[in-house]
Amino acid sequence: MSVVTEVDEKGDERMRVLDSRQGVLVVEGKVERLTGAGKFVVAPVREDVEVQVGNQVVIVVVDKLMPAVYLQTFKERVTSPFPSNWSIAVKGNRYVERCQVYYAGTQLSALDPAGIAKLELPLPRDGMLHFRIPETVNLDNEAMIEVKDGDTSIDLEKFGSITVLPTKEEYPSVTVSGRFSPPSKSDTYPATIEFTNATTGQRFWAAVANGEYSVQLPNRETYQATVSWNKIPGNRTGTTQAGTLSLNANDHQYGFDANW
Repeated sequence: MSVVTEVDEKGDERMRVLDSRQGVLVVEGKVERLTGAGKFVVAPVREDVEVQVGNQVVIVVVDKLMPAVYLQTFKERVTSPFPSNWSIAVKGNRYVERCQVYYAGTQLSALDPAGIAKLELPLPRDGMLHFRIPETVNLDNEAMIEVKDGDTSIDLEKFGSITVLPTKEEYPSVTVSGRFSPPSKSDTYPATIEFTNATTGQRFWAAVANGEYSVQLPNRETYQATVSWNKIPGNRTGTTQAGTLSLNANDHQYGFDANW
């Protein structure tokens, strides 16, 4: 028999048997349970099928004929746990016990529920994992993406052939504001605060008024904060470090108090 996959009007995949001999009835069903004697108990999808006990059947396990996983690429800028612009999104078509992803032979990592980067994670059926491609890796459309379940290879595709997930950054930039701790030091007062992008070197600054500041910064980036101060009287000026800001906000505002 020739088994093919067709897509119905709703977009659902169905298996079809072509060129069956006369008298063969194709019935879609699902395994309800396995008995202690190792027998299948299969329930047809429709109730009005003409199936009788004693009929000889051929069991086709649809899940085994479909890909174990589906791959998509996802463009999103992150700086933690390492700078990355792209990830390989792996969706499970079945349970994958030890899901691993390799980009041109380099093993990638994904975050577990605790936010810890792991090289190997379980992938539930219909679940999704994002394996990050480090920024230091040069992207190549001809590079091969391999997915493994432990030591078993279950998918191999070219990076350039994988569908790109549509992305829309809800908060591409964020208003960062805060106070200075302490507000002043004796007769020394903060005048401005500058944020330097740790990756690009781009700088953003804001004036300080009444010990507070507000500035608009691109999201999903890491910045080094520097405070410029004035000493009154005496007209002396200087700068000092005020901490590191890892901006990964899910809101249009973010608070960062400068310790100087």
